[in-house]
Amino acid sequence: MERQHQLRVVDDAFQACHRNAGALVLVEGYFGTGKTALLKAVKDRGGVEGFAILQARGSEFETGFPYGVVRQLLEYHLSSMTEEERAAVFTGAAALAAPLFHHQTTPGPHSGEPHSDDPAREQSVLRGLYRMLVNLADRQPLLLLLDDIHWADGPSLRFLHYIEGRLEQQSILCVATTASVDRGYNVDVTHAFVTSPAVHLLPVGVLSEEGVREVLASALGFLPDDALVRVCHQATGGNPFFLHELISEIRAESGAERPLSPALVARAGPRNVARVVHRWVQRASQEHVDNATTLARGLAVLGNSGDFDQLAGVTGLSRHEVAEAASVLIDIGVVESDTHLRYVHPIVRNAVYEHMPRTTRYRAHTSAARTLASSGAPPEQVAEHLLHAPPSNDSRVAEVLIAAGQRALRLGDFTLAVALFRRAEQEAVSAEMLPRLLAHLGEAEHRARDAGAVEHLTQALDLTVETAARASIALNLSGALTAAVRYKEALDVLQGVRLEAQDQHPELANRLHAEIIKIAQLTSATRPVAESALAEFGDAGADAAVGALALLRAQQAFEALFNGEPATNVIPLCEDALLQGPLVREPDGGAQAAWLIALCLYCCGRLSEAGAVLDDAIQRAEGLRLGLASDDLRSLRAYVHLNRGMLAEADGDATGVLAGATPDDLPALGRPFAVLALTELLLLRNQTSGAVDAFKRYGMSAEIPHQVLFLPLMLARGRFHIAQNLAEAGALDLLRTHELLEDWGARCPAFSPSVPAVEALADLGRRDEARRLAHRHLTAARAFGEDRVIGAALGAYARTVTDGRQLDLLEEAATLLEGTGALIDECTVLIQLGIALRGAGESQRARVRLRTANDIAEATGARVLAKKARQQLATMGVRVRESARTGLAGLSPREHRVALLAAEGKRNREIARILFVTVKTVEWHLSQAYRKLGITSREELRDALART
Repeated sequence: MERQHQLRVVDDAFQACHRNAGALVLVEGYFGTGKTALLKAVKDRGGVEGFAILQARGSEFETGFPYGVVRQLLEYHLSSMTEEERAAVFTGAAALAAPLFHHQTTPGPHSGEPHSDDPAREQSVLRGLYRMLVNLADRQPLLLLLDDIHWADGPSLRFLHYIEGRLEQQSILCVATTASVDRGYNVDVTHAFVTSPAVHLLPVGVLSEEGVREVLASALGFLPDDALVRVCHQATGGNPFFLHELISEIRAESGAERPLSPALVARAGPRNVARVVHRWVQRASQEHVDNATTLARGLAVLGNSGDFDQLAGVTGLSRHEVAEAASVLIDIGVVESDTHLRYVHPIVRNAVYEHMPRTTRYRAHTSAARTLASSGAPPEQVAEHLLHAPPSNDSRVAEVLIAAGQRALRLGDFTLAVALFRRAEQEAVSAEMLPRLLAHLGEAEHRARDAGAVEHLTQALDLTVETAARASIALNLSGALTAAVRYKEALDVLQGVRLEAQDQHPELANRLHAEIIKIAQLTSATRPVAESALAEFGDAGADAAVGALALLRAQQAFEALFNGEPATNVIPLCEDALLQGPLVREPDGGAQAAWLIALCLYCCGRLSEAGAVLDDAIQRAEGLRLGLASDDLRSLRAYVHLNRGMLAEADGDATGVLAGATPDDLPALGRPFAVLALTELLLLRNQTSGAVDAFKRYGMSAEIPHQVLFLPLMLARGRFHIAQNLAEAGALDLLRTHELLEDWGARCPAFSPSVPAVEALADLGRRDEARRLAHRHLTAARAFGEDRVIGAALGAYARTVTDGRQLDLLEEAATLLEGTGALIDECTVLIQLGIALRGAGESQRARVRLRTANDIAEATGARVLAKKARQQLATMGVRVRESARTGLAGLSPREHRVALLAAEGKRNREIARILFVTVKTVEWHLSQAYRKLGITSREELRDALART
């Protein structure tokens, strides 16, 4: 009822699927709004249309079990086939997914454990699952029905993401249901599907009063009066599930002979699902009520089970009693059974679970853990129950919790890992087990950015004897100490353990040595340690392991940059580092090599190459579930995007990293860059108050420490102070940043905040001071030899001179900046040149420069620069119209990003991987970019972007 539109959409999808044009239809709505009923209607239509039907349902208690929903979807269907039919399903690439279903095929390069953390392995499994569906669809059109995917496990959701854009040429129709985004379930998952261009979104809402009238008329057999309709609608909010349960409960209590009335509905209407389930169970035969209640509670604790012996162990019932009680629960609609016994809907199970007496729940969890352990269940499945059971002082319990925590740590679920390890602490932990537990707990806390990491890792290091284990703990402890700005202690830990490891474990010693260099570079006091360690490491570099060698080369490149060597010396070192193997690697979430290389390339004017390095490194870090590394890399990419004029992309990266952060959080390597990027892009968008608010929200609540790690924050604050017309405060921040860099020993002009500092000093009338600073910076920039840095330095120096040299300086700056890709710097200098030309009476040339600046500013979204350019043109009587939505200015942020990547030579599949979209989406964005740029092929793209 009131679902005619949804059924028409589904009917159209069935007809398209018959033409090999499959689709993924997502039904979105609140719990109980009839999503499952609609899915059943789709299933009936699928039977009529001749589709093979596969179905599955997500569950909150299964979210930690990899491929749980995928297994549900396919296992039952596979079990109904003959051996020959199953073999046909697993032919070709589908064999890659065979181990997931314990089906034996010829071993291949990716055969083995299907839950490997290797991204290549997961890609193989996803590809294999997709080919399984294609093979099934070759026999008969395929209908996939997935209920409540907001409760699905991560790998199953990634599989849905994988296929969502790959159904368009297959006879496969996938219809899934999910809770609404604002309902408080898995918001990120739901939002990802809702915003995907490959998904057909089909919302369902609650019933109107007329809809309630129709439901009541259908259920009661007569047309109800307005008062009854109104009170039923108010009591249930128009929720079909609640309305159905309300009617069922009232009829069970009052009997069919007694007429329904508004008063009866108001008194007897259920207020929550737990009460409804309780009344459903009470309707069973009295001899089965107790057992059914016991089984309902046991099943609520277990989640689902196809093993009656397991259910008997958890509930204390006999196998025969379990079977009878299960029949009752199925008959009254509380649970359903195919290969497993499970609740009809997750919220039904949750309601039963939450309203169990606490002692009963504890006993049930303890029984479940004991039963699952004795049946050989995986540790994480057993630990799920141990988390809810009281301590038992059993060392075996601690072992299970530790094993489950290790798995959660490998899978990147650090919050769960911390909970599991902390729960293990409450058990009887042996002296032999304690160091390992503390080490794992500290690592999980470090990756979760929990301040308790230092204490637990220190304890673990003190209790651990074996050198390799001590080295691993030292790496995590040094990271936690660094995050707490305790650099000296971090170095002491690393240096002590390195001495122990250098004879027995040279590779670990190299890794520790590289970490020493990294941390020692962060303060002026420890810089000599870094230089000495780098020289020592360089002498032995040829013998270093591949991963350590990549980091060594990156650190050498950074050292050369830091010391002010010419860009032509730094770039070959970066290129050499890129040849030394993966730049993002475990065990410490090491993104430092990629981060340093990208920073060096950016400073040396290779903005596009820096972006490419970061794109690849971020993809690898996320594939390895290295959240800290990914955040650091994305923070730097936000700043690179900003300086390339890609403000929308910079916004996405910066806000993504900072989401949920507070000024009091533990700092991270990249976070200050994200704050700087977000502050500057808001200022460029002429949103000064927004920039101030963003800094207050994500910067630091206390005074910014005078340390290198926090310099971007000081620079950001100086920027928005100047925008607020607080030039004195802004200049103070910028000059203090400059002094701290000099104290640190940084001699590379690409690091220097001299350009905005010169502008601030000039605005304050301190022209002599500004000129001296600008001259020193320009001299250093010319020695560095990078066009972007020189161009910006020339622009700053031009602000301090008043003679005829100003035009020459600005003309040289504009020439150097053209083609560097640093659009914000180029636009700034062009406006400055236009103003100078106008002052010199060269109005025609001034108009050309200012128009070009306005075009760049509009294309990048730098509204403050566009406003300045238009104001100057207006003073010359030039009326500037708003640009049409064509050309570069007409591209959406995503079209712009896709076009840039394509112009850099990346293939559509590579772009899709970088942006986490489908190839079809990339093709669509490219076609739109071609149309707006007035071109017809990829070969014209680079020139078109350069021309505009």
